[in-house]
Amino acid sequence: MLPKAKFQVPIECSPKTLGDVYPHDLQLYQNVPFGEIMLDELQEICETRLKVLTLVERIHLQKLKMSVSQRKVALVKELYKEGIDEFARLINSSGCTSHTEEDIRVRRRDHISHFVLRSVVAFNALKKRWFFKQETRLFKWRFSSLNNEGIKQFMCINNFNFTPISQNEKEGIKEYLKMSSLHISNIANIQFYKVLFSHVISLVKKRKVFIMNGEAFVPEGEIAFVFVPYFKRNLISNFEAAREDRANLYNDERFTHIFTNLENNIHIENTILVQDREIQQCVSLDRLDTLSETSYPLCMRVLHKALRKNHHLTHGGRIQYCLFLKGIGISLSDVMNLWKSEFTKIMDEAIFNKEHSYQVRFAFGQEGSRRDYQPFTCLKIMESIVGPRDYHGCPFKHMLQDILEDELIDCGFNALERLTIMNLSKDGQYSAACNKYYEIKHNCFNDTLFKHPNIYFNESVKHHTSYHGLNLETEDAY
Repeated sequence: MLPKAKFQVPIECSPKTLGDVYPHDLQLYQNVPFGEIMLDELQEICETRLKVLTLVERIHLQKLKMSVSQRKVALVKELYKEGIDEFARLINSSGCTSHTEEDIRVRRRDHISHFVLRSVVAFNALKKRWFFKQETRLFKWRFSSLNNEGIKQFMCINNFNFTPISQNEKEGIKEYLKMSSLHISNIANIQFYKVLFSHVISLVKKRKVFIMNGEAFVPEGEIAFVFVPYFKRNLISNFEAAREDRANLYNDERFTHIFTNLENNIHIENTILVQDREIQQCVSLDRLDTLSETSYPLCMRVLHKALRKNHHLTHGGRIQYCLFLKGIGISLSDVMNLWKSEFTKIMDEAIFNKEHSYQVRFAFGQEGSRRDYQPFTCLKIMESIVGPRDYHGCPFKHMLQDILEDELIDCGFNALERLTIMNLSKDGQYSAACNKYYEIKHNCFNDTLFKHPNIYFNESVKHHTSYHGLNLETEDAY
C-alpha cells in the first residue's frame, strides 16, 4: 500500500464534514487542507493543475483581444480535449447548486493541488510570479461563470458583507447610476452593491462607478473587480507560509521528491512572449538602441551592436536575434523594417527581398511550416556552432577572452568587475558569468540564474521601471 500524506488544519476543532469545508465550487484557498491523501493521487492532481495553468497561459497569450468569458470558453474546450473534465466542470460552474460526493471530492482536489503548488514555487521568484499570474487568471475566468446566486453565496461563505441596495435607494440615485454605468442599458434590472471605494480603485480610476459618502455603487457585472484584487492579496500573503511549509518538509524524502519533480515541470522559459504592461510600454523599434544598452543580455547586445556596425549578421545571428526580438514584442513588420534598413546599406533592396526577407517571415511563422518558433533558450544558444565571422552564441562561452574583455570595457565595467566575470567564464560557469553581468549592470543581487535571454530582458525592464515583487495592478481587465 502506498504511503499517505497528512494535512492538519491549524485550528482547535476540525469541521464535521467535508461538505462544510467545500460548500462552493470557487475557493479563496485561505485554509490549510486537512485529512489524508495517497501520495500518488497528490502528485497526479498537482500535475493536472500544472497542465491547466499552462493552458491558461497559452490561451491568454493567444487570445489577447478576447474577453474574459471568451478565453474561459476556449480553456474549457481545451480541457475537455485533454480529458481534464473535472476542471472543465469546475471552471464552468455557476456556483454551488450541487453537493454530491463527487462535487466535494473535486473541490477538495482543487484545494489541495493549489495549496501544494503554492509551496512548490515558494522559493523560486520567477516560478512564483508565473504561478501567481496563472492562478489569478484562472480565478478571474472561473468567477465569470458565477450567476447572481452563485456570487451571493460566494460572498456569504467568505464573509463579504457587501450590501445590495434596495429599489427605493436605486430610484433615488438612478440618474447618477446611469451616468457612471453607460455600458448598462437597463439599470432597473441590475443589482448594485455598496462597497467601500478603496476596494474598487481600478473602477474608480476608470470612472465606472458612482461614489457617495465613501461608498461605491458597483453593478453586479463588475463585482469581480472586488474579489480578484482580494484573491491576489490573499495569495501573496500566503506565499510566506508556503515557504515555511516547504522548509518543514525538507527532511521528508517523499515530499521533496514530489516537489522537485513538480517544480521541474514548470517550464516558464518556453513561454516568453510579452505579458506585462511595463514591458509593452517600454518596447518599440525606436528604443532598441537604448534597450540594448540597459536591458539586453550580453549575447543580444553583441548582436545588436554588430548589426548596427556591419549592417549584416550571418545566418545564426539573424535567427537568434530575430526570435529574441519577436519574444520581446517587436512585430514582424518592425523587425522586417529593422533588417531592411540595415542590410540595404550594403546591398540592393531587391537582393534583400530575394535572399533575406523570407527568413524573417519564416521565424515569425508566416512561411514554410508556419510553426510558432520560440526565442532560443540559454542552453540552445550555448550549443550553437560559432565561426570566426559570427556574433551569435554565448559570449561567455564562445568569445576569446581578450574580445570578451573589450566588450565588458565597452559596457563600462571596471577592472575588478571584468576580472570577476572573466574568471567565471574561464571556469565554464557561463550562466553564473551572465548572472554576475546582470548584477553589476543593475547594482542588485539576483539569486536565480537566467535560463533564457528573454527572461533576462523582462527582469531588467521591470527593474528599471521600479518593478519589485508581485504587482497587484498588472492584470488586464481587473
